[in-house]
Order: sequence, then C-alpha cells, then structure tokens
Amino acid sequence: MRVKKSDNISDRWPPIAWMSMVTLVAVAFVLGFLVLGRYRLYAPTVNVWVAMCRSLGLTPDLGAANEPQPTPQTPTSISWTTGTLAQISSGDKIHGAFIALNCTACHGEAGISSSDLAPTLAGIDAAATFKELADYRSGKRLWGVMNGISAALSAQDSADVAAYYASLPGGLPVLTGRSTPASGRTLRETDSAARLVFAGDPARGIAPCASCHGPEGYKLGAPALTSQRARYIERQTAAFAQGLRGNDINMQMRTIAKELAPDEMRAIAVLYGGGAPQ
Repeated sequence: MRVKKSDNISDRWPPIAWMSMVTLVAVAFVLGFLVLGRYRLYAPTVNVWVAMCRSLGLTPDLGAANEPQPTPQTPTSISWTTGTLAQISSGDKIHGAFIALNCTACHGEAGISSSDLAPTLAGIDAAATFKELADYRSGKRLWGVMNGISAALSAQDSADVAAYYASLPGGLPVLTGRSTPASGRTLRETDSAARLVFAGDPARGIAPCASCHGPEGYKLGAPALTSQRARYIERQTAAFAQGLRGNDINMQMRTIAKELAPDEMRAIAVLYGGGAPQ
C-alpha cells in the first residue's frame, strides 16, 4: 500500500522544531526582559520599559537632563593661540620694569630670588611668566600675595613684566632646546635624579623632566628649571602631587608628581638647583 506524503511522520518535525524555537525565544524574552529584568539586588523594582532598556544597554530617559551638572573644571584660562603668542611677544620690557618694582620684595631686585617660597624670575621664558600670572588672576593657581598682585594687572601688563624678566641675565639659562650629547642620561644611569631628569621612568609613565623643562628640550609655558631654587622646585612638585596645585594644562605634572617618592622629588630638585650640565 502506498503511503501519502502528508502521512510521512518525518515531515512533521520541521514545524515542531520551529514552533519549539519560537516558544523558547518568547519565554526567554518574557523572563529576561519583562520579569527578571525588573528586579535588582538591594534596589527597588523597575517598570517594564526601564527593564527592557537596561537589558539592551540603553537609557530609559527620553527627556532632557534636569539634574544639576558639575561646573566644568579647566586647569588654566590660557590657550596657546596665535593671538596669545603675539601678545606675549609684544611685551614692553621698559614698562615691565616699572611693574616689577612690586615684585622685588620676593623675587629680588635683579629677579634672582633669595627665598625658598619664591622662584627666580631672571631669564625665565616670557610665556611661562605670562601663563602663571593669568592663572593667578583667574584663581586657577592659588597663592595669597600673587593672586592679589595679578588681579591688579591687565593681560598687557603681564606680557610687559614677562618680557622684562625674560631679558634679565644671571638667572635661568636661555631656552635653546639644544644640548650636546653627554653620558649618564639613559635608563641605565644609577643616579635616580639624573635618570628621571634625562631618561624618565617608562614603567611608571614618567617622561624625562628635561623634555619639557630643559636643558635638552622645552615645552611652551613650562619654565626652565636649571639654576632654579631647589627648595622651590621640591615644594611645587609636592604641591602637584598632593593636588594643591593643578594648573598644568594636560595634567602632566599632577600625573608624574604622584608617581614620585619624596626622596626622588628632593633629588631632582637638588640636581636642577645645583645647575644641571648643559
């Protein structure tokens, strides 16, 4: 007797398999999105819409944000635009000399400080002085006396006094960005200060200090440190590490300083303060 195609039992499994799969997916969807997704450990149950969005990794909030947002924090008000650089280069050092009469008590008559609290300004790059005065004026860097003095200065006044101090001899070295090859400036250097200054520490993400502060390289707005007062360098490095100072544009100083041990800060400061080899 011939069996009809519709009576072939093997033809019934594909529909059964499809129906089973559809049923399984539907049950999983209901359990995963609508039931189990509503419950959270140690938190109130959410509604179905929120549960579905959370399961898909989406936000259930379709309205405008109405919660107060934190005030954006910027480390400095200075950006190195063409206009800013032009203003710095236009500084009048003769007028700056008159402004600097208010600075001699702390920074010395010739811009060479005798105090561990105040840096030597003679020979310092004009861009570095201009930036720090702007940061004091805007409150990005805090130091009582300097905040008050900077508030009385205009941007042009800052450019003028920066030009004056940059022209003074006998202080920090002239920025050239060039140096002759010398030994003891690799990761194999046993002296920790020389190694950190000239080679850094890649394992801790520490770039060489000399790449920004000289004597081998300079970054715009970063002051030269060779011949700067050692105790001042140490104090400022510690301030960056502790978060007391945070006006470094890309957080590079805060990031690096936090990785340094106190004895490393002191050793680097002494190396620079004693006059690093050129």
